[in-house]
Amino acid sequence: MTSVAERQRTLLLSAASTAELLEALENPGTQGNSAHPSGPRLGLPDPTPDRIALARKVVAKGRPWRGRKDVWFTPSPLRHSGGKVAFLFPGLEGEFAPRIDDVAALLDVPVPDLSTRTIGRFGGAVMAVGRLLDTALRRMAITPDAVAGHSIGEWTAMIAGGIVAAEDFDQMLEHTDLDALRAPGVEFAVLGCGLDRVTAELETRPTVAVSHENSTNQTVVCGPSEDVAELVEHLRGRAVICQTLPFRSGFHTQMLRPYLASWANGLPSLPMRRAAVPVWSATTATPFPGDEEAARELCLRHLLEPVRFRTLVQSLYDDDVRLFVQAGPGQLGSLIDDTLGRAEHLTVAANSVHRSGIDALRYAATALWVEGCAPDLSALEFASAPVRNDPALSTLDALAGEFPAAAELSALMTETADAFAAVVAAARGVSTVERLTVSTTAMPYLLDHCLAAQRHGWPDETDLRPVVPATTMVEHLADAVERASAGSTVTEMRDVRFHRWLVAAPATDVDVEVRWQGTVAQARLGDHAEAEVVTAPAHPPAPEAWPVPDDERVPEITPERLYGERWMFHGPTFRGVTAALGISSRTIRGRITVPPAPGALLDNVGHLIGQWLVEMQPDRWIAFPVRMGSIRWYASEPKHGSTVDCTIRVTSIDKDSILVDAQVIDRGRVLVEIEGWEDRRFDGDAHVGAAHRFPGAHALSRPRPGGWWLVEDRWPSLAARELFMNHYLGAAERAEYEECPATRRRGWLLERIAAKDAVRGWLWERDPESVFPAELRVTQDGTRYRVTGMYGRDVPNLHVAVSGDGNVRAAIARAETVVGQGNQEER
Repeated sequence: MTSVAERQRTLLLSAASTAELLEALENPGTQGNSAHPSGPRLGLPDPTPDRIALARKVVAKGRPWRGRKDVWFTPSPLRHSGGKVAFLFPGLEGEFAPRIDDVAALLDVPVPDLSTRTIGRFGGAVMAVGRLLDTALRRMAITPDAVAGHSIGEWTAMIAGGIVAAEDFDQMLEHTDLDALRAPGVEFAVLGCGLDRVTAELETRPTVAVSHENSTNQTVVCGPSEDVAELVEHLRGRAVICQTLPFRSGFHTQMLRPYLASWANGLPSLPMRRAAVPVWSATTATPFPGDEEAARELCLRHLLEPVRFRTLVQSLYDDDVRLFVQAGPGQLGSLIDDTLGRAEHLTVAANSVHRSGIDALRYAATALWVEGCAPDLSALEFASAPVRNDPALSTLDALAGEFPAAAELSALMTETADAFAAVVAAARGVSTVERLTVSTTAMPYLLDHCLAAQRHGWPDETDLRPVVPATTMVEHLADAVERASAGSTVTEMRDVRFHRWLVAAPATDVDVEVRWQGTVAQARLGDHAEAEVVTAPAHPPAPEAWPVPDDERVPEITPERLYGERWMFHGPTFRGVTAALGISSRTIRGRITVPPAPGALLDNVGHLIGQWLVEMQPDRWIAFPVRMGSIRWYASEPKHGSTVDCTIRVTSIDKDSILVDAQVIDRGRVLVEIEGWEDRRFDGDAHVGAAHRFPGAHALSRPRPGGWWLVEDRWPSLAARELFMNHYLGAAERAEYEECPATRRRGWLLERIAAKDAVRGWLWERDPESVFPAELRVTQDGTRYRVTGMYGRDVPNLHVAVSGDGNVRAAIARAETVVGQGNQEER
């Protein structure tokens, strides 16, 4: 009779018989510390008196009890009879509320982006959570014998099983717009009946198709909205529970086929390897083929054929899988239980909305231990950081007031100890963490780097969207590394990545982490930016400066126009381009007077890239940095007010991105050289560009006959939508947007854009004064829209109507009229 206890938070008992197990329950603290090789097992997370009392009753009955009221018991562990473990990764569900902050902290990684603003971003969040939990489970010595997924969870399974490298997948995702991967005008509905009945109903409804065979008693269909609505109404009349889903993609049906052209460059284009762990496909309900081309073909079939999840679960069971671990939040486990019914199996979720992330893993580990696995619960404990408490230094500090020499000696010893600690940290791969406060108070120069122009004197800083420039994030990373490197100099950054905006209003605190491996550090600024940083005692010799191109001409845009016409949105502390020297089909040269803001020198390299795009690519000139292959410093950066030259070479350009190399030169000597600077490009023709540069005087919507204003969604990617959303929504509306279901947000935003532009158009007809979109607030009561002014903007009581569907919305604003005694007057 033995027991295992983990810091008195989890009680794990095993014995040769249920009688011995009951005896152990009476005094669990006196037992041993290793699991019994066979016989019944009991697991109790947080063993309260009530839970122990219930456990006694459960064990006395001698029948399996799997998780109800947080008690796990089995007389015969499934693992001991050959039962396999499978990780199953969820797809998109109506509710998505993972609790993973503590898990990310435990694994020492950033919390992934959990936004559900769009289908694409929602899918990325679901996959990121699955991958995080896969890492956590394996760290606990819980390893799968097979992996599979539901819908896009299959992509997570391909990474977890080793078919696709995580790095390749992440890079693909950065350049793929999942939101564009959808069939317009179709809708999903979940039906509370089995496949056979649904198939019979669809015989007379050829436009509707089965998209998901979820379980014995649940099927999902997809088709045109009206046809799906008719089927739902028909089945509800026959006592079938039905629900329309908020997702509109057409995934897993032939309706998606006409929109798959771009996906050929997505997942199917990646290098594929033979799986390290069997990866089962929900398309075929069999393991992925080992042949690379066959695996690519299956990736395409996955989006065009139904998800056969019920068949997949049954096939896994037939292959001796008995322990199903749901690697994510949601209801996937209920589909497994519905399919397998009374067949002996365990379903357990590794994440739950009802408890913290670590506690959910602890509960899952408890359940798996009871069924014969050997999880390492100690892996869920945080390592404590060492604290230096040197009595010698304390004594010197105490004497410092009386003897100044003691203070100097104390400071010298502290500095020596810090230097030694940094050296040891570098040798051992130890990390250092600093806290950076990001706000317009701590960083007032960010008021000159705001994404959204507003009326002068606008009182709400959050509507200005002040953000930390990418190059300022680079400077913060370099400074943190130099502070942690005991006097070394940063000479190079590699693979610099910018993941998301670092917004300064409202104020926020961000961790700057430096993890050492020798003289190279992995530096991370929260979940916003990261880079590999190289240090050395001194800067290396500089390369030769590039020659002046033979084919360049004088640029059309002067620095005065570049900033005055808001081609670059930056304020005075970031404006540094003081001369445009030359431009050609693949190059631009300019002169930069170093501005005072941190990181502004390299930010002005970006200004010159922007000028090249304005002159050479006027339909898609709006761009922001996402990555730099390398930055090499050959000298300290020049001080504020110094003048340097910059040469930029465009190495690659397509619709979505531009890739350049650059040199910053001082009197013929290269100071900084950048390779692989990549900017993400956005739609920016004359109409859109005007609304971006001068949002108070120009609209994204276009006027149409009869007073209508029409807007089309030309910004399918999340980043593009966020960019223009910043111009149009105030703080209260952004909060509303966040509360919208993921699939409703696109239409919700288009409605606000159209309504605001219709009202602005009405106002402009009467007074050409600038009206910024954030000066208007749109509220909605059913189908009625009301537009009011914010912060002193006077808006009359207008009747506003909005119409449209899909990617198009139109709105009209008219003055309400008062009718009486034979006349009408505007009100």
